[in-house]
Amino acid sequence: MEGKNLQALFIVLDEPDRLEEVLEILLECELRGATIIDSQGMAKVLSSRVPFFAGLSGLLGERKQNKTIFTVSQYPEKFERAMKKIAEKFHDFEEPCSGLMFTIPVLNAVGLGKRNFREQPGGKKTPGMSDKE
Repeated sequence: MEGKNLQALFIVLDEPDRLEEVLEILLECELRGATIIDSQGMAKVLSSRVPFFAGLSGLLGERKQNKTIFTVSQYPEKFERAMKKIAEKFHDFEEPCSGLMFTIPVLNAVGLGKRNFREQPGGKKTPGMSDKE
């Protein structure tokens, strides 16, 4: 699918205990189908390998992994609302290492939207084909 006005919203959440708050905001803003990935910041990875970053390990503590949430939509106004609400809740991620969020354009995408179904022998339908096929 060619991405007409498609955008992706990425939220890197350094407070994984607050994941549900973010997901609730996404739902309030009619954004569904988000994907959540466990992630880790570069400084956390390097703190055990590079002497300069090893000094930061005390500051970083034994943090849980971050959560990176992303979703795609063709309605940028939904992203604007969600970002505003999340920014308010997280004080614009002003604290160092607290998180960030951004949007990027999506030029092409496959697998978005409602599933289509294909008729199988015996009247069963399987994912993958629309009724027109």
